Amino acid sequence: MTDEIGGMALKAKKGEFGYLSRRKKRVIFWLVLLIGMAVAIYLSGLLLNKMSNRNVFTVISVLFALPIAKQFVALIVLFPYHSVSRESYQKATDHLPEGMELMTDLVITSSEHVMHLDFLAVGQNQVIGVLGEGKQQLSEVRAYLSKGVHNWGSEYKVKIVSSEKLFYQELRNVLPVEIDLEEEDRVRSYLLSIIV
Repeated sequence: MTDEIGGMALKAKKGEFGYLSRRKKRVIFWLVLLIGMAVAIYLSGLLLNKMSNRNVFTVISVLFALPIAKQFVALIVLFPYHSVSRESYQKATDHLPEGMELMTDLVITSSEHVMHLDFLAVGQNQVIGVLGEGKQQLSEVRAYLSKGVHNWGSEYKVKIVSSEKLFYQELRNVLPVEIDLEEEDRVRSYLLSIIV
């Protein structure tokens, strides 16, 4: 079931085109809803208890702090980043070799950094990505993804580049190889699991 606001679906799958913009809208929707519910419960408690905040309604409204904080942190992490344009996505799709899957709108967090990639092509024992806008160290992103991918797919090579031009060059160099479907599924699942 997807949430809708004004007829627009807000639920988006990680790695799909438009994921970032829909995810931000969904986070804002839940943030406003949770704050509204907490305030309504608190005010109901005040009105039902002769303007005294010493009641169970106050406790319940305070318990909303954790989910509100979770949504607020997600908004802070996602806010600086934007979805790729439809033209850019179509161009990347056109360059995608057979046997590879294209992921887009990726924001990945580690214990030290927030990383943003516009595209990530997965398949043929390779993970090829291009950095999104913003200040990022290419070597740090490459090292983080390489370490994680190698835990799930020992045959996989990780290539992260700094521009779409280099990304398309790397995609042109992809050759079909014999793949282990189970290993490929593990690598894709891992990559999806680290997206915010």
